[in-house]
Amino acid sequence: DAPSMEANAEGYFLTAAAMRWFWGHYLGDDVIRGADPYASPLRADSLADLPPATILTAEFDPLRDEGEAYGKRLVQAAVDCETRRFEGVIHGFFGMQDLLPKAREAVALAGDRLRGAFGTDGRAPTG
Repeated sequence: DAPSMEANAEGYFLTAAAMRWFWGHYLGDDVIRGADPYASPLRADSLADLPPATILTAEFDPLRDEGEAYGKRLVQAAVDCETRRFEGVIHGFFGMQDLLPKAREAVALAGDRLRGAFGTDGRAPTG
């Protein structure tokens, strides 16, 4: 019921109807499981002590508001989190590097954040 789910319900590749279909297959008929923080992290009492996160959202994505709300909750919990919205693109743009400069930018950002998390040489820190 987030505003982006309604505003981007149709016409941008991923639809609200498709999300309902995915959600139904993810949880089946068990509506109660949808309230479980493992299924819906925004419902967790606390997000403290989670690992660093990078959240990339797309302007025309039904899931945009949920992703951005999760990023805000992580920051409020003092988790290292960078949330970035990419304007003018749809859900799934990340895999369109050959077509979209914003996809290349998003992939570069994700790579930079991963390198930072694992150390400057790209290897996981030891000890």
